[in-house]
Amino acid sequence: MGKISVGVDRDLVVKRYMSLGKFESLINSGSLYFSRFDRFTDKLEGGISSQNYPDVSVSAELFDLTINYRASDPASPEKTQAEKRINEINNETFEGIFGSEKKLDGDSYLQLVSSWLYANCWTDLDHECDAMWSLYGITGVGCNHVECCPQCESTHGMSVCIETTIGAILDNLELDERYNLSIQKVDYIDHKKIKFEAHELSTKPFFSKARHFSYENEVRLMLWPDRSDISFSYVYQQSTVNDKKSVELKIKNMSSFINKIILSPIPAKKSAQLRTTHYEAHQSNLGLKDSLANCILREKVQTLCSANSLFVEILDSDLNQVVTSDCYTFMDDFK
Repeated sequence: MGKISVGVDRDLVVKRYMSLGKFESLINSGSLYFSRFDRFTDKLEGGISSQNYPDVSVSAELFDLTINYRASDPASPEKTQAEKRINEINNETFEGIFGSEKKLDGDSYLQLVSSWLYANCWTDLDHECDAMWSLYGITGVGCNHVECCPQCESTHGMSVCIETTIGAILDNLELDERYNLSIQKVDYIDHKKIKFEAHELSTKPFFSKARHFSYENEVRLMLWPDRSDISFSYVYQQSTVNDKKSVELKIKNMSSFINKIILSPIPAKKSAQLRTTHYEAHQSNLGLKDSLANCILREKVQTLCSANSLFVEILDSDLNQVVTSDCYTFMDDFK
């Protein structure tokens, strides 16, 4: 049976932003999807700094010793010392996520370990985040094209944010005994300066992320195989290969798993048009909040939930707030 490690409170409220298509997949499949680490767009994910490299690999030292050994007098004391050190290097180890690893295999470990790890990411921000809607609320993870492609543009305003608690996730996931599970807050670091302690190298890098992403406030669920036969070898193409691209865990009760669903705000351009039209027609912003509600998305989400016997609260986005501009909008705030 795999090990479970939880470093956050069970009552911690977390959110996950997703496109309507991914929400449909979640509901219809009844499963939580875990992506493989080496498929993340952030290539610093799970990495260490150069300061930690000697704690994991002896390649640099071995290279230096080999050069000096070849250049030294065969009868010199330096040759004997170099041979002794090379023999010691063969037995040096570090603690990786799968147990003790030889430092001789450190380079292969650093390059390949991410292919064995899977993550499902949430945020514990207690408010909606406009950046998260833009990045994760459309097809794929943001649109990196020079101009927003039609496929991504068509998904704008058609996404949801599901809210739950860590306890609800733990209680409703059907854990796979072949995998370990750890749930931790992500630390945001400077990979140029950070130095992990030796005892942290086994898991801490995989719950650390470049500080450029600190706005995410991520809480990470991570899976990795509960195995001791995975080999990372310095010999070319001798490392164990992982062919599994993702992992899905079944959800026992979706109504218990999801606490509430928040609808994405409508696209900014459409919102601006509605605000202008509404004010021109009424000379007040009274009732504008209702006009900004994402009615088309609400109908789609309600239909999907009803078809799957999912009964949860569905809320409009808090980004639909209307600024107080007259006595009517002032009184509207007290409804």
